[in-house]
Amino acid sequence: MSDSFVDLGTLRSRPSSGVAWSHWGAAPFERAARERKPVLLAIGASWCHGCEVMDRTTYSVPEIVRAINDRCVPVRVDADRRPDINDRYNLDGWPTTAFLTASGELLSGSTYVVPDQMLRMLTEVCDGLAAGYDELMVRAEAAALARRKAPSSARYEPDVSAPEWLVEQILAQEDHEFGGFGANGKFLNASPLRLALARAEITRDERLEALLTRTFDAMAWGGVFDEVDGGFFRYAAAREWSRPHTEKMLEDQAAMVGLLIDASIVFERASWRERARDVMRYVQRTLADTSRGGFYASQRADEDYYAVNASIRETLDPPVVDRTLFTDLNAQAAVTWLRAGEVLEDVEAGRFAVQSLERVLLATYRPGEGVAHHHDASGEVRGLLSDQVHAAWALLHVHDATGNETYLMLAEELARTALRTHWDARGGGFLDHAPGGPDDIGLLRDPVKPLTLNCLAARVLARVATLTGREELQARALETLASQTAVYRSLGIAGAPYGIAIMDVVAEG
Repeated sequence: MSDSFVDLGTLRSRPSSGVAWSHWGAAPFERAARERKPVLLAIGASWCHGCEVMDRTTYSVPEIVRAINDRCVPVRVDADRRPDINDRYNLDGWPTTAFLTASGELLSGSTYVVPDQMLRMLTEVCDGLAAGYDELMVRAEAAALARRKAPSSARYEPDVSAPEWLVEQILAQEDHEFGGFGANGKFLNASPLRLALARAEITRDERLEALLTRTFDAMAWGGVFDEVDGGFFRYAAAREWSRPHTEKMLEDQAAMVGLLIDASIVFERASWRERARDVMRYVQRTLADTSRGGFYASQRADEDYYAVNASIRETLDPPVVDRTLFTDLNAQAAVTWLRAGEVLEDVEAGRFAVQSLERVLLATYRPGEGVAHHHDASGEVRGLLSDQVHAAWALLHVHDATGNETYLMLAEELARTALRTHWDARGGGFLDHAPGGPDDIGLLRDPVKPLTLNCLAARVLARVATLTGREELQARALETLASQTAVYRSLGIAGAPYGIAIMDVVAEG
């Protein structure tokens, strides 16, 4: 195996400082309760440069290591492997450094913590908890009970005006000079661009065409694209798409390939199609197992590597790649590669899409239990909505491409599994995390119904209903959208998946 690749075992063993990290689960929290200590929760990611630096600095100071091991129960979580934990405990960035009670309630925390600050935090949290342990635990439990009170029973209908409302929000937040959204740093923001493209194709709104043209050109030929190795970086710190954060995520590559290909058709821009090919070449070269099938998760950030010119870069080892085959990410990439194979008349792209999807499903699927988030030598994570709905959506696309009814049957089974294990009977919609598992501790006991995943679930249900004639699934699709009606406007342009789903599901109905 090349040194530029890492697997899960390597990632989890990377911190060699002596901190006695535990995995998330009941045991460390039981120990924290028994020893009346706080849990130190460290959330990181394989692609995160700051996480690596904090491992080499803060978590390698002997005094800090001793204090953590003596006074805390340290727990380490990979954000990509446990997105449900990350979504609840992330403190607005990676690494996240959070101190929790033995019941999983948040005491204090930050993101990147330098050594001096960590020593102060350890002293303040541990001394404070020791001085008033019983009172703090009572208050924490009261806060948890208050948070978990029965939600409002108010019911809504899907908002058919959502696409138009969201488009106006997208146009209002456009950066007219540099493209994208906002006046500071820029993310790729694929969902608002996807909705804008879908509406532009229907309405031929010149404002949307201008926004999309400006934005795609700025991203595809700006600092957020790596002209040497290829691929999109995750984020640009500057408004003009410069000063990129240099991690590269499979999810971003797949989203941008799909957008550029579809936009090239709508606006007849061959250059966007060629840029999509460039991204696909990067993925196949760096983020794909070209022999067995499968898409890798990410390539780590490395500012020094990307700062040098092409000739010097050729002499350096590239940043490491997380070779984990996540089910939801492979499903997203498979959908895009199928589309690329069709539009670009690339038979190999379509073949690789099916091969990759089948590989992860064979490894992760269990009858009646759906699919796991990943399955490798380290074990597996089950019970995440994201994997069920993304896998079902990809299977529907493979069914459309091949006509093979087996893919449709499995897509329907995954949809029904999600209805059985993730459906919120009181408020409608799907929970991100199947409740009742042995590691449901602290905030994992709180119900969360993410808008993006619910909108995709609605699209899956509606599509299966159309293909099978199961009218009850169309009804559930509408209920799922209704569960997000009171939410989407509060999210601004991040509510774009709701508009996309309205266009799909209401049309299907």
